Amino acid sequence: MNRSFRATLSLVVAALPLALPTAHAESAGKCQFGLIAKLPVVMERSRASVPVTVNGSATRVWLDSGAFFNFMPKARAVELGLSTQPLPQGFHLTGIGGTVTPELAQVRDFGIVGVTMHNVQFLVGGTDAGNGFLGSNLLGTGTTEFDLAKGVVNLFQERGCGGVSLAYWGKGMSVGEARVFNPVNEYDHHIIVEVLVNGQSLHALLDTGAPTSTLGRRAAERAGIDLGAPDVVASVRIGGIGAKRRQSWIARTRTISIGGENITNSPIRVIDDSDDVRSADMVLGVDFLLSHHVIVSRAQKTMFLTYNGGPIFSATTDHEIGKLDTRAEGMGASEQSAEPRTADEFAGRASGRMDRNDVAGAIADFGEAIRLAPTRADLLQHRAEAWLRSGKVALARQDLDAALAIQPDDHRLLTRRAQLRLATGDRAGARADTDAAAAHLPRGSLDVMPVVSLYERLGLADRGLPLIDAVVALHREDSAYPNLLNARSWNRALANADLDRALKDSDLAIRKAGPLPGLLDTRALVQYRRQAYAAAIADETAALATRPRLAAALFVRGLARTASGDKAGGHADLAAARAIQPRIDARYEPYGLVAPNPGPDGAPGAAPDLDGGEG
Repeated sequence: MNRSFRATLSLVVAALPLALPTAHAESAGKCQFGLIAKLPVVMERSRASVPVTVNGSATRVWLDSGAFFNFMPKARAVELGLSTQPLPQGFHLTGIGGTVTPELAQVRDFGIVGVTMHNVQFLVGGTDAGNGFLGSNLLGTGTTEFDLAKGVVNLFQERGCGGVSLAYWGKGMSVGEARVFNPVNEYDHHIIVEVLVNGQSLHALLDTGAPTSTLGRRAAERAGIDLGAPDVVASVRIGGIGAKRRQSWIARTRTISIGGENITNSPIRVIDDSDDVRSADMVLGVDFLLSHHVIVSRAQKTMFLTYNGGPIFSATTDHEIGKLDTRAEGMGASEQSAEPRTADEFAGRASGRMDRNDVAGAIADFGEAIRLAPTRADLLQHRAEAWLRSGKVALARQDLDAALAIQPDDHRLLTRRAQLRLATGDRAGARADTDAAAAHLPRGSLDVMPVVSLYERLGLADRGLPLIDAVVALHREDSAYPNLLNARSWNRALANADLDRALKDSDLAIRKAGPLPGLLDTRALVQYRRQAYAAAIADETAALATRPRLAAALFVRGLARTASGDKAGGHADLAAARAIQPRIDARYEPYGLVAPNPGPDGAPGAAPDLDGGEG
């Protein structure tokens, strides 16, 4: 087995000379700058996705300049039919999610941009983000251009260009230049650039695999940010490759300066790194890269950048803290670029527009891409999502139908149409699509879980149970593991099946993740099914102490109180649950969990006659 893990993806494509906007006279004459690979990128939920073939099968992977090497979760390796081998003893990966011990998979024939390479290696394991990644061993070794807003990631060959601005698109624009730090060793291809936060010089990792830019807690403190300040907002817990999740906060900054751009009054997400060994103080993620067009020159140790327009770091915080009056100086005009010409170029720009909430622009661009490539199901699926974002359900359904006419066995398309059918009241159609999706699911993939959820909502939790076990088995070192245990316990409780195993799953999920309200609510339902009413009431009371408007907890506590003889307390809980979620009875009625309605005099009345579905 090759244990060097040093392979890079060598792409041989005809070099295309480009006109460079500024250069010293001597340097300009010597500079050789040519395109060697143009990667057709589409943004998928803030992930930069490219088409590839793995041993002859067409699929897609994501670009992750923050990963030191190509990487994929175990479930993806199983789905692709790849065998794995152990790595040398002591080999491990460390990130914000902790430490994992990966395995090694080798792809015999790996195709990208028309070139087939052989024996391409991937590290396998860790938290499942949903796909495999091409890491910095591809994206960080030479000169790389990133313009995710237009679906652009290009690899260049550069020789003798010292003193030359490589921002070939930047004529008449303000072009920033940020310092790129030397790698820590010959195996390190991470792109680390200088960023000033409140005047403090920091090392920032340019990371296409991170949807959100983050600042490490210790670096934030060095930059004078007080996480105890009144305007700091506690936010979500963030995970990485390991099983842990870390607390994050949204803080305000006076200035963030990158290559001459000065962003004032900007929010930034701070993440706890108290016991983490970090290679960088900060991560510049997709929110930054969607708002900028950059090219990184290893030879010049410089990142050239221009501004694409729109919000920067606030793009991923506005929904939590509201819009801030963020001011930018030294950015110059937004880039005016040539119109796309190919289906890939239109799709790339469309997906960037979707990520920036320009849904109308995205629909128009996807329409042009479909006109140029009418048999591509992926383009129809992307436009269907855009139609849904704009509220045009019928048009979304048309595109999903057209996509499935091209790829009738695609489990993701079938799952999406089933969700749409269920949401619009077509339960029979949703059941048919869910059954078809289940028949084509890759074993152990996280793609199983939306299908399990569909069965649950259709009143058929027992049909989803056989699908979950393989997912749980392949994600034991994953940060999603407690949630997967919780899902299996929940569905067993609904189906009134294997309640002892359901209780073990719930107990383990709570030990690993803590007494979160959703986990306590699941265990309470298990205990109710076991007729352990006091335990069910205790768990739901603890859940409601944190989330007092959790309708499911009120409903199950109402059932448990009623069953234990506290009819007044039970009726009060059920009434509160229905006030929050008026159709909550319909969620539980298919499973025989029928709650009494109080009659006019407070006595129990008949159960509601509802046709099922989500509350």
